[in-house]
Amino acid sequence: MRAYREMGLLTDNGPLGFIATARVLAGPRADSLFVGVAVSMHNRGLAFQRDDDQFVAAYRVEISIRGATGIAAMAARDERVRVGSFRETQRADESIIYQDFLTVAPGDYVLAVAVRDRNGASAGRAEAPITVPAPQASAVSLPMTVYRARPRTDVSRPPDVVLNARQSIEYGADSLHVYVETYAMSAGSRFTLTALDPAGGEVWSDTVTADSGAVRGLIRAVPPGALSIGRYELQIRQRGQVMAATPFLVTFSDQYAVANLEDIVSLLRYFPGADSLRAILRAPAAERPALWQRFWRASDPNPATPEHEAIDEYLSRIRIANEQFNDEGGPGWLTERGEVFISLGPPNEILDRRAEQQIGRGRYITWNYFDYRLTLTFIDDTGFGRFRLDPRSRSEFLRIRNQVYAR
Repeated sequence: MRAYREMGLLTDNGPLGFIATARVLAGPRADSLFVGVAVSMHNRGLAFQRDDDQFVAAYRVEISIRGATGIAAMAARDERVRVGSFRETQRADESIIYQDFLTVAPGDYVLAVAVRDRNGASAGRAEAPITVPAPQASAVSLPMTVYRARPRTDVSRPPDVVLNARQSIEYGADSLHVYVETYAMSAGSRFTLTALDPAGGEVWSDTVTADSGAVRGLIRAVPPGALSIGRYELQIRQRGQVMAATPFLVTFSDQYAVANLEDIVSLLRYFPGADSLRAILRAPAAERPALWQRFWRASDPNPATPEHEAIDEYLSRIRIANEQFNDEGGPGWLTERGEVFISLGPPNEILDRRAEQQIGRGRYITWNYFDYRLTLTFIDDTGFGRFRLDPRSRSEFLRIRNQVYAR
């Protein structure tokens, strides 16, 4: 979530976590503008109930824009989510998009977004300051990342767009779609839409020619081959001057926003095929997106579904390891217990002798995996609560892991 917060997005990292963004567009009058608010969530945060052969969840979103004198605009709506299988209820990627448009006057406000599970106790809330600028005689909107857009030609109607609330795209996936509006610009006015990489280098640009009219919408696509992992900036320039700019993120997963390809390889260090990932780092930058997609497809156990079930399970185990093995003074997934848990899953039996032993060196924990006929012993040789596999267990663990990965 930190990467999204640093981009200025609203985030809540609780059980019903969400990410939200707001975009300001010209409204029906000079004293009113549209504020589009999009909220991104995942199915796993909601309590689903069975309905015949399907599963249904319900949630409520409340949005308020608060000024110095009180509430300037608010919206609230109840929504339902219906999926066809229990597995879909556990999706941890972006599976729900909520969107609303509110009308407010120019000024400084606080935007608040609250989400509540109607069938459970989970809820989330986030707020942040926003500025709604006064319209100019001739202007251009901030570039907006979208999933779909139909350019509008009438400022009295809200834009027909589906905002990309996370302002992100998965590495090597489809193009990043960008929507821009121009207001009362002279026909033939030219400007460039540019994507800058984390180092400030230009990786893509497109020259756009505006049409005359009160409002004109434009759609452009940044091809995936131009982008690597990390945070980028979209800029609109005219005669060398930056007219508007907005950040976006290239990630490898909705669940983990990482800064670069090196971080991906580090995060997937226990995943089958990690050697091929390290080979991507040695490849020329222009070839990396295609190599990444080849790895992604080859390791996906069910390409017919939008999820990558193997990586989703891997990331889920990282999350659990961080929660369960955080007693060694560092991230739980980087402990040796975390390594085993992520590689083989939870053991069938845990024998924890710590409660029966005196504090000091030589304390141990035993994990049993019945299906593999495997017994692993973790020993705290230092007396500081840092458990390591004994040499025999390390050897047996690596042997079984290699067998599992070879399947």
